[in-house]
Amino acid sequence: MNRIVSLCVFVVALTLAVPTFGASKSSKYHPLTKKYHNASLEQVLNDLEQKTGYKLAYVREDMDLNARVTATFKETPAKTVLKKVLEKNRYDITSKKGVITIALKPAPPTTYEVKATTPSEIQDDSIKTVRIWQDTTYSVACKTVTKELPQAVVEEPTPTSKGHYLQAFLGAGYSQVGYKEPEGMKDKGLVGALAQLQYAYYFHENWGVTAGVGFDFYSSKGVMNHVYEWTDQSDSEGEKYIHRAEAKDWTEKQLMGMVNIPIGVQCQYPLNDNNLRLYAGAGVKVGIPVFATQQLGKGEVKHTGFYEKWGMTMQEDLGNLGNDRDFYTETTDAFTLGKQLKSKMVAASVMADLGVAIPVAEQIDVLVGAYFDYCLNDIKDGDQQPMGWKQPNFPEDKSYRQHEFMAEYPGMVAASEALRPWQIGVKVGVQWHHKEKAKPAPKEYERIQVCDTTFTLAQRTDTTFKPQAAKKIVRMMNKAVIWFDLDKAEPKLEPADIIDRIADVLKENPEQKILVNGHASAEGNADHNQMLSEKRAQAVADLLLEKGVPAEQITVKGFSSQYEYIATEEQAEDGHHNISLDRRVEIIPVTE
Repeated sequence: MNRIVSLCVFVVALTLAVPTFGASKSSKYHPLTKKYHNASLEQVLNDLEQKTGYKLAYVREDMDLNARVTATFKETPAKTVLKKVLEKNRYDITSKKGVITIALKPAPPTTYEVKATTPSEIQDDSIKTVRIWQDTTYSVACKTVTKELPQAVVEEPTPTSKGHYLQAFLGAGYSQVGYKEPEGMKDKGLVGALAQLQYAYYFHENWGVTAGVGFDFYSSKGVMNHVYEWTDQSDSEGEKYIHRAEAKDWTEKQLMGMVNIPIGVQCQYPLNDNNLRLYAGAGVKVGIPVFATQQLGKGEVKHTGFYEKWGMTMQEDLGNLGNDRDFYTETTDAFTLGKQLKSKMVAASVMADLGVAIPVAEQIDVLVGAYFDYCLNDIKDGDQQPMGWKQPNFPEDKSYRQHEFMAEYPGMVAASEALRPWQIGVKVGVQWHHKEKAKPAPKEYERIQVCDTTFTLAQRTDTTFKPQAAKKIVRMMNKAVIWFDLDKAEPKLEPADIIDRIADVLKENPEQKILVNGHASAEGNADHNQMLSEKRAQAVADLLLEKGVPAEQITVKGFSSQYEYIATEEQAEDGHHNISLDRRVEIIPVTE
């Protein structure tokens, strides 16, 4: 967690510290700052076009351009300026793609409504009668619109390599975790890889700056062939000897992943007329290791003892004589590493790459090249640890002895002096180049009078329930409120047969649909109350489903604590709202 917080702080600081070369302002449209005293409206409109960057589309005959304006504007948006200098409620002011259109508001339409005198359809069944009416409404509206005239010839932008690029890379090659090899160890190196996404801005035809985010993977395989000695030791019989541990092909793999932020410079140089380009880059990366592990491979360590007194070496193959003094051969199969590879928080690296950009589309290139990066600072965490094979846990049969004079096996990185990962390889990628769109010629507008007649058909219905079904539905509406205890989703069924009676009515009337609305009281937060109200509604709906009510007749909703229960005079307490009545589910018939 501390690494994630540190990475976030670093990214924010880096964003604030590194300037964005060639970046434009957040918007090309600027507010107006100017003071007017008895100026003409035409002058204000001209200033808006020149100083804000907007184009104004209006018909001169629609407004009094000689009207006088006295006002002061300080960092005021263009649309706000227009609302202040034009007559209120007379103009519609809209903006789209850098054009602000000023048009006279249309007169309100004249509306006529003709209601149908006879229903267009009657639906009749044993439960209800539905009459459907089709009413006609038509309106006549005349308005003045500003129409854009046919556009003149488009000005094509001059092709250029300047501007914005987005680049993505994947790479693989040879890498080393980069620890300084202790005596008797050999770092052979393994596969390295990278993934990188970056933004480039070319402020010159051939030169630009880059920044982005990436991930680097490093791996190494260390092999140990060495004899380690511990002098002046005593065996189980008190005899002095030199304890030797001979490592033979003892292997260990180290893996490290690092998230980084690369910043650098980049150049592209054309190689032929087909826009094939040479590219090269260099810079620095600041990274944070996100995982680092070490894994043991095959190998063995043979423990022996040299007795100077007798000039002989004791080992395990001497029978009981050797085993009594705990001399044995230790393999990685029986050895647990027990420690993760530790590294410091921040790594500073240099990077370089070289390749070619092959165009595959007008704005897309494929990048193929080689790369190299090297960590400048030592990111090893902790001091150099001595090599040892002390067993922290050993079997009950005591086949392995815990040598108190040894340190535990620390791993090859912990036993080294420094840690500087590096890698070299090839990478492929793709880049997208932003190019400016063609600039249109200035637009011209004209005013057109348009009258429209609009016809609409509005459907209205009249539903009449037949006496027997309607009577049951009304009774159900009056009584179908189910209560709940505080923060509970189990209903209090009072009376006990209320669900049975509601289910009977619904099964007798299969066309009748109901709303099962869950509610909660105002205690607790809104998210919890929403979830509780939905659970309550679903609990009641499940009871109805168990009674044989089809699911298509039931709609379940939860309303949190939005709606308080409207109590009767008998349920109210001294005229105050009883919050316990808000914990409820209401079953409401759908009448249309």
